[in-house]
Amino acid sequence: MEKPHNQRITFSWDIHYACNYRCPYCWYTLDGTFLKNKNKNKNKYLPLKELIDIWADMYKRYGSLWIDIIGGEPFIYPNFDELIKELSKMHFIEVTSNLSTELPGSLNMMSPGMVRIAGTLHPLFADLRVFIKNLVRLKELGIKTSALYLAYPPQVPLIPYYKEKLTHYGIDFSVISFWGEYEGIRYPQGYSHAERNIIEPFLGERGQEKYQLRPKEVKNKMCRAGQVYVNLKADGSAYRCGSSNSQSLGNLFSGDFRLLDKPMPCNSDFCPCNEWADLLLET
Repeated sequence: MEKPHNQRITFSWDIHYACNYRCPYCWYTLDGTFLKNKNKNKNKYLPLKELIDIWADMYKRYGSLWIDIIGGEPFIYPNFDELIKELSKMHFIEVTSNLSTELPGSLNMMSPGMVRIAGTLHPLFADLRVFIKNLVRLKELGIKTSALYLAYPPQVPLIPYYKEKLTHYGIDFSVISFWGEYEGIRYPQGYSHAERNIIEPFLGERGQEKYQLRPKEVKNKMCRAGQVYVNLKADGSAYRCGSSNSQSLGNLFSGDFRLLDKPMPCNSDFCPCNEWADLLLET
């Protein structure tokens, strides 16, 4: 029997900072300035064989991992289809993509049980017909899929509309809370009562815990981040989690990466992406 996701060592991999969208709520946007172009020098594109060998070494050391591949947009990463085909022979792969590009034909050669693809719907840029077409194709290939939607304040009123559209095609739809500032208000704590009423019925979850509409304080609580969970940057730098003050675990690409051997106190105030649900030892 497969080990559940939350019992596997997990790598959350920002595979690169290139993207064909320019969403104002992107993690790499600050004060209206798109930062992915500034971060492009932090992208490290290793030869395909070298990259596969690195993950093969991880397999020898830790067994099958759960690798969440995010970005940037993963499907515009060089040789991405070949990369996930090879990685999925060793590890469980989940790709988060805007699904705006033509999906590679090689997807039908991948084991459906080893690859999942979550489509993120961005109304400011997405062609809904293309987005749905790609999700339906993935379903037909037997690949587990879902649609994610960010509750960015201007997008909140459209949640029921997109829920209806995607449900019509049998696509799972869930909402993620927005963390950031919009028109001088901090979110998610800034959602109005009316906005919460729209969001809550469709709010997604991680580790059987709903995404936060009110920030959960995690500072100084014992956490397994760095022991069973790694945030991996595009240049191979590895950290306990995605927090800006997270502890370094070395660099996966240079061979000096090491997991922590025990839980450590969390040094972040909040955990926006809900990793805490699988990692905190005290809630």
